Amino acid sequence: MKNLLAAVTLVGLLNTTTLAQRPTPIGTSRVTVSYETTSGPVSFSGDRDYLGNAMGPGNATILDAASNVKAFNSVNSFGRRTFLANSNPMFADVLAGDESLIAHAFFKIDNIDDFFPGIVQDGVVTITIDQVSFDQPVTVDRNTVMLHSLWNAQADQLDPPYISLHNHNTQTTQFRDFSDFIAGGVFGDFPSPNYALGVLSPVVSGQGSDTLRITARIPYALLKHLEDQGQSVPAGLPAPQGFLEPFHFHVEYAVAPAQVSVVPTASQWSYALMTLILLTTSACVLCGKATSSQPINH
Repeated sequence: MKNLLAAVTLVGLLNTTTLAQRPTPIGTSRVTVSYETTSGPVSFSGDRDYLGNAMGPGNATILDAASNVKAFNSVNSFGRRTFLANSNPMFADVLAGDESLIAHAFFKIDNIDDFFPGIVQDGVVTITIDQVSFDQPVTVDRNTVMLHSLWNAQADQLDPPYISLHNHNTQTTQFRDFSDFIAGGVFGDFPSPNYALGVLSPVVSGQGSDTLRITARIPYALLKHLEDQGQSVPAGLPAPQGFLEPFHFHVEYAVAPAQVSVVPTASQWSYALMTLILLTTSACVLCGKATSSQPINH
């Protein structure tokens, strides 16, 4: 009977849902930055791959004809979640073994100049990433989506200066591994929280397929430091709308293999059927022997 059950289970497993390995991006993605200026809309695009273990501004290249934007894409080499996972073994699980962290990073070419020259008051910076292709179907975990902004030593010239140079804005209020981000020092509450939960609204197209499209409309005001108290910015520093700009920001998110139904091939079905017949026959023979060896009770 155990053999019979094993055979039935074998057949059933041929049509179960399976999980693949850690997703790997393939080829290049089209990165586009667009925003409205006082002279009209502007847009800059460029193709970026995921090679080279990009980790900083030295890996970024100028985005098309943008006057002060350079960019790179990365997988598992850059981002706050990757930083936390690598900082201490106790936080390694913030990125699961079957997940990859994707980051789309933007830096200033010249830190003294404005990130988005001429952007209108209350403007929106739209980041579009087309053709984010993988070696398998994937899904984005909404609870890992984050916008990270980073300031440099320019912040020390403010009065008072910013204590934390990092800001984090998330898509959902149920940000995954929140307690680990606090314990690991990525998120902090002194002198005020350097994170804001549930303030992003990116659109992800292609969930469950092998190609995604990411669109993130980022209000320019989100690049204002969470510690900003309206302090004046010294002349010569980039503050086109009254607050000191970061020199870097990036959007990151974790992708995992999508659960896909495996359709058995004809040869797989044939093998399973033959195994089922053989094991069933074996089970019946054994049952018959066991029955014939039993005493007959009158």
